[in-house]
Amino acid sequence: MSETSPPVDPWISFSRIVAGVIVYGAAGFGLDAWWDTSFMVGIGVVVGAVLGIYTVFASLRIRA
Repeated sequence: MSETSPPVDPWISFSRIVAGVIVYGAAGFGLDAWWDTSFMVGIGVVVGAVLGIYTVFASLRIRA
C-alpha cells in the first residue's frame, strides 16, 4: 500500500496570497496616513505578497 498526501486545494493557496496583500496593504495604508507618506502601501502590498507566497510554500513543504 502506498500512502498519498491529500489533494491540495488551489483556492487555499490563492486566498493566503490575497489575504497577505490585503492585510499588509491595509497596514501600509494606515502607516501612510499616520506618517503622511505615499509609499508604504506599495511596500505593504509587496511584503504581503511575499509572505503569502512563503506560507504557501511552507504549507506544501510540510505535506510532502
